[in-house]
Amino acid sequence: MFTTFTKIAICIAALTSLTCPSFAQEKPTAPTASKAAPMMPKKKTSAKKADAIKPVEGPVALNKASAKELESLPGVGPAIAERIVTYRTKQGKFTELSQLLEVKGIGEKKLAQLRPRLTLD
Repeated sequence: MFTTFTKIAICIAALTSLTCPSFAQEKPTAPTASKAAPMMPKKKTSAKKADAIKPVEGPVALNKASAKELESLPGVGPAIAERIVTYRTKQGKFTELSQLLEVKGIGEKKLAQLRPRLTLD
């Protein structure tokens, strides 16, 4: 184990280097006030977070749900929710859950995730 004096002597002897790597390995024993993180003010909750969609407990009625309600489903964001509502408006009510495959952005995997959470009511 080297003392600080020995480390200084080694650094002076090694004039070819501008930095002393042996000092870089030392870790401060106590944090200094200048390196302490400044206190950050608490962020105010935005209106968007306050209006965030809470997951719906129980099944969602595919033929009656609004786009916001559909967004509570896993893997369904605003774009897919709007496509489902648009499809339902243009094509009429869903008669089978497999019709969701005709909505852009819904494939077999997503449909498998959604099946237990949807009803055709």
